[in-house]
Amino acid sequence: MPLLVLVPSELEKEALEGLPLEIEVVGVGPVDSALNAYAVFLNKKPTLAFLTGFAGAYPNSELRVGDVVVGTCERHADLGRAYPTHLVPLPEALGVRDYCPLAHVFTEKLIYLLELNGFYPQAGPLATVCSATYDVRRAKAIEERFQVLAENMEGFGVARAAKKAKVFLLEVRIISNLLANPEEPWDLEKAKKRLREVWECIVQNWK
Repeated sequence: MPLLVLVPSELEKEALEGLPLEIEVVGVGPVDSALNAYAVFLNKKPTLAFLTGFAGAYPNSELRVGDVVVGTCERHADLGRAYPTHLVPLPEALGVRDYCPLAHVFTEKLIYLLELNGFYPQAGPLATVCSATYDVRRAKAIEERFQVLAENMEGFGVARAAKKAKVFLLEVRIISNLLANPEEPWDLEKAKKRLREVWECIVQNWK
C-alpha cells in the first residue's frame, strides 16, 4: 500500500509527481491544513501518515538551503500576546496548547533511514507560525523561546489532527530559505529537487 503523504500545496505535489505515493493536498496555514488533514484521517483511517514540504531555517540552526529536517515536536510559536519587540504566552489559566509531540518509533526509523542513505537530517523541534517570519528579531525571539530548528505554517495543526485521529505523524521538510536573510528569495527549485530526492529514498527503502 502506498505511503500517505500530506502536502500544503500543489507545489510540493508537483515535486513528488510520478512517485508511488498517496498524496493529499491539505492547504497552507495551520487552520486549513488541520481541518483537511483530519478529514483525510477520518476517511482513510491510516495508522501512519507523513507531512512534507518546505521550511525556513532559524538563524542559529546552522542549516542551509536544501538541508533536511525531521520534526520531533511542533510548537505553535506565534500563539500569544504580541508586543512591539517580542511575543509572550497567553495566561496559563486559558489552557492554551502550543506543543504537540512527534517523537515515536517511526520518527526514529525515518531519521535512521535518511542517515543511512546520506541525507543526514537534523532532527528537532519545529515551529508553526501563521505568518512567515521576515523580521530577524522575531526569528531570534522564536528560536530562543522554543529552541526550534525551522518554521513552517502547517505542522502544529496537522500534528493536532493526527493526535486526535490516533495517527502516527512524521514530518520531514526541506529548508527553502534562511530567516537570518529574510529578503533573500526562497530557493524553491533547489528545495523541490531535494524534496524529490528524499522521497525517492523513502519510497525505495521504507519497509
